[in-house]
Amino acid sequence: MIQYVRKFFISLLLLWFLIAICMMVSGTNLFFPFDLDIDQSEKMYRYKTIRFAAGCLLAYAVFRYLFSFKATPSLGIVFNYGFFYLAGGIIFAYRDNVETHYLFHHLVVAFLLVLIWFELRQKIRDEGGKFKRDHF
Repeated sequence: MIQYVRKFFISLLLLWFLIAICMMVSGTNLFFPFDLDIDQSEKMYRYKTIRFAAGCLLAYAVFRYLFSFKATPSLGIVFNYGFFYLAGGIIFAYRDNVETHYLFHHLVVAFLLVLIWFELRQKIRDEGGKFKRDHF
């Protein structure tokens, strides 16, 4: 039963990604979770956090490639990005004295990360090391 709950929430995350992409292409900004309009200081905070997470994710991928670690599953990429997003959010919130009401969306991200982590753990148990020989 719990696996269906995890899959449901991960499906909602996919739906949010698709809606956000379509709205971005059409010229409307959509911020997580479903904020259409946020003030300028919150936009700057989120942009810094997103840039930090994307940079860390790319550095992590190159590091794994250079040292020939096994390939990361597709949900692992989403999990790592979310982890870097939370870490960057905490760093920038502390450094820039960001107000706490700007940090509400981090609770949603943390909840989704926990669900993705459980899903990844379940996949590892079910598949028994399927990714051992795959490389980038």
